[in-house]
Amino acid sequence: MILRTPEYYHSFKCIAEKCRDNCCIGWEIDIDRDTASYYKSITGSFGERLRNNISDGSFILGSNERCPFLNSGNLCDIYMTLGEEHLCSICTEHPRFYEWFGSFKEGGIGLCCEEAARLILSQDMHITEKMTAEADDTQCDEELLKTLLTARDIIISHLRSGNLSDSVCTMLSFAEELQYRLDNGETELPQWKLSGSTEKPDIRGLLDHFAGLEPIDPHWPEYLKSLSSAPDELPELSAEQEIWLRRIGEYFIYRYFLKGVFDGEILSRVKLAAVSIWFIGWLWRNKAADNGACSFEDCVWLAKNYSKEIEYCEENLEALADDSYCIKQLTSPGIKGLFCGS
Repeated sequence: MILRTPEYYHSFKCIAEKCRDNCCIGWEIDIDRDTASYYKSITGSFGERLRNNISDGSFILGSNERCPFLNSGNLCDIYMTLGEEHLCSICTEHPRFYEWFGSFKEGGIGLCCEEAARLILSQDMHITEKMTAEADDTQCDEELLKTLLTARDIIISHLRSGNLSDSVCTMLSFAEELQYRLDNGETELPQWKLSGSTEKPDIRGLLDHFAGLEPIDPHWPEYLKSLSSAPDELPELSAEQEIWLRRIGEYFIYRYFLKGVFDGEILSRVKLAAVSIWFIGWLWRNKAADNGACSFEDCVWLAKNYSKEIEYCEENLEALADDSYCIKQLTSPGIKGLFCGS
């Protein structure tokens, strides 16, 4: 089958102890069956340590929810003792993700990882293809898949040019019309017609909505609470930051849009991309207001934190998808106001 990935996918390499965050802290780490079986075969003191720190198919987290094999230098003792090839699947693959669509498979790297976020923000998304020996029997509606592939290409191409807020508003209008057509058995794509509004959004209401989601990092709710007192007037995004936001938008559309072939849900996933573009940009503007500037590394850090909270909690993703049909800000007028309002 064909494996399709962004070019930067192949450049990713874990930076281990240099990472300011750590995927071995605060996450439940499940161990796949083959690796668990191998760990049971290890003899000596390290084998005993392995067995004493595994329960119900997961590592037993220690103080501050650290993996028991993450040493004081923030390096993995399993990696150092047994070799990279004997890490469990999730440790080997994270932050990579995959989705299967019958004759092809798509992969990428997740924004929740600091180093992955650097690559996503700093490089344009160029899709590469290669043949793999992998077989898959996932069944897709081929006609719908073809329609969605074309629609995704249209959205991404327009995210790369023109006024960013207009592009996002038009993306939402395009998705609304496409969802309506698909719901009524039509597969013809709507036209891309520039749309927008200057409606003033309820920023505090949207902050309250995010604050009501399940936190991954215990400091996240307090951080959101601090944003409720943000000034009305915020610095504008720089030209470079707009480019980085466009790339974040491409990432969300690439990662989630085609999933609609399985459940028919298009609009909620486009709204996820739209509100993510806005909210991450708004975080950057707040950082600039507080510090006088928001550097590339600041932008990476804030985008990574947002992704960690939203993308890597299934309940939060589902809640945002479910609520996207009734939250005022998740509409073309609201999004336009979020970009253009203070």
